[in-house]
Amino acid sequence: MTAEIIKAPFRLATESEPRILLVGIGGCGCSAVEVMAQTPLQTKVTLAAVNTDQRELKLTQASVQVSIGVELTQGLGAGSMPHVGEQSARESEQALLDLIQGCDLVITVSGGGGGTGTGATPVVLELCERLNIPSLAFVVRPFAFEGRRRLLLADTLIERCHKIAGTTFVLENAKLQQALGNNAKLNDALDAANHYINELISGLLAMIDSEAVARIDFAHFLEVLSGHGFGYGAVIEGQDYPEILQQLTNFPLLASNAKSASNAQVILHIWAPESFTLGNYAGISEDLHEQIGGTMDLASGFSVWDQPGFKVVLFVNQLG
Repeated sequence: MTAEIIKAPFRLATESEPRILLVGIGGCGCSAVEVMAQTPLQTKVTLAAVNTDQRELKLTQASVQVSIGVELTQGLGAGSMPHVGEQSARESEQALLDLIQGCDLVITVSGGGGGTGTGATPVVLELCERLNIPSLAFVVRPFAFEGRRRLLLADTLIERCHKIAGTTFVLENAKLQQALGNNAKLNDALDAANHYINELISGLLAMIDSEAVARIDFAHFLEVLSGHGFGYGAVIEGQDYPEILQQLTNFPLLASNAKSASNAQVILHIWAPESFTLGNYAGISEDLHEQIGGTMDLASGFSVWDQPGFKVVLFVNQLG
């Protein structure tokens, strides 16, 4: 048996439309991609799913599906063993090279602590590095109740990604549990996690969306997200400008993590009604500069929407 790859052509790239591949790796990553395939994000990027579990892979709606480690695992999964996930990726190296070839940016999404995501994600990032393709890694850190072993494996994955990817974004399930409360249904919590990942990545890519009123070019985007930093993100929503400003002021990340960074890159994208003013825009920027200080570099974008409220997607990329 050999690795199988179901190919779908990339959408034609233009000067204003870079070729971006978003690949979910392992069970968690494939679940996230499944949600993204049902949202507007799927029109902005090429979605791919990579897994050792062929049954789960076939359930995804990703336009590209890659089954890895078929000889090693017989398509039955990695058994929560990262070394099996890594060996599977190396067995299927050519299929993965074919997957990423010609991309301008590769974004990986995976869960830490299992087998395929933990083991195969660093291999995909290494292949991107070999081909000089910029990469970003989104890693979901498990709930505490999933056990110390999974947490330690997740931390190992995060550290490996940090050494290779331009930026490694860490998504803490513990914070999700805190936000939803212990009475939330498990299925609802898992759905919320996938939708949150979709919101974050959509907000990140909105920075280079040609339809945005204010945006940055792709070269600037890559520069902001280079340097092997640790990234943290948040989606903040409010009914008016004062509420958004208050939430930013009380945003825990800015009060702790970002303050301790010797250097910080901040990405901010705002969705607001047409009534949003220059003063509002300046106020948010000034508030972030005041909280983070130092050598913070702020890249911001703005989109007009027909909703009554405001939405802000914020990323802090810690360097140094």
